[in-house]
Amino acid sequence: MTTTPELSREQRDAAMVERYSDGETLDAIGQSFGLTRERVRQIIAKVGGTNAEESRSNRIAAREAALKASHDAFMGVYGDLARQMAKRGVTRPDAVLKLQALFPTIDVDLAEDALKESAILFSKAQIDDIFSKEALAAGIWFLPGSDRNLSPDREWAAVNLDLSLMNELRAALESADASPGDVATILGVIGAAQKLVTENPTASITGARYQDLREELVGALGLVSRQGAFPWPPTRQTVMKRFGGWNEALEAMGIGTTTQGRPKGLLKFTHEDYEHAVRDFCFFASAAETKATYSGYDTWVKQEIATGRERPSGASVRNIYGTWADAVRSVQE
Repeated sequence: MTTTPELSREQRDAAMVERYSDGETLDAIGQSFGLTRERVRQIIAKVGGTNAEESRSNRIAAREAALKASHDAFMGVYGDLARQMAKRGVTRPDAVLKLQALFPTIDVDLAEDALKESAILFSKAQIDDIFSKEALAAGIWFLPGSDRNLSPDREWAAVNLDLSLMNELRAALESADASPGDVATILGVIGAAQKLVTENPTASITGARYQDLREELVGALGLVSRQGAFPWPPTRQTVMKRFGGWNEALEAMGIGTTTQGRPKGLLKFTHEDYEHAVRDFCFFASAAETKATYSGYDTWVKQEIATGRERPSGASVRNIYGTWADAVRSVQE
């Protein structure tokens, strides 16, 4: 038990009041003076010390100030490294692990908290990191085949689909509660679609139609995302991110490219326009001490338009960069 120098009762009581006002707990004060928590409370109340709510507020304010100071100090040393890692698509936990390996003296808990509270947008484990490119492409094969009501061609699939692809899709679909019959049908339709394109190379599908069909399929089969289960087929944004664009994905698969719509939204705005818009919004969000969110961007765009300054929509930004997170990471300093 910690003790204090001999004090008169008046000095002791005044010290208790001062320490309680500074945010110290009744328990800690009582231990240093050899008194119970309740006795300390009675003494403070008797001599007119601050009430519990004021003390709690002081304690919280002091803790938050100390925490902010430690976060600021950490970011002052490692913030630039963290931003560079985020731009390369590193996740926050992996960034902490990398810093820990290279700078063993850092406080890991402090690092995690400081990066979590920062404005840095780190990557997250995405579906496109889990599925192979072949599995992503298989989704493009399947949905046009489903849209055309192709009958499963299991014989063609047995001969032409790689076993590794079949195993990957089966594992993904069964983890999302698809039945063996559903899996067999999907693999057969993929085979039928590939066979169709060998006979009709101009067969194609737009990204918008693909996304509509995907949402219908995921809902119909109940392929809901949950921990350890990721819905297949992947989203259009995931496909575009991995292949560099929708038409690029089709070309890589030997499917006819689509001509609908503007190419990645660049007819109205240049790459520089997109970059400046995202950067300006991130600066706006930082000044307002808010997160640079997708919904926040759309609200900001409306405000910009109202002042006579046209900006690309959030949907166009996401179309260009693949995901909103990638757009924000691309302008992080």
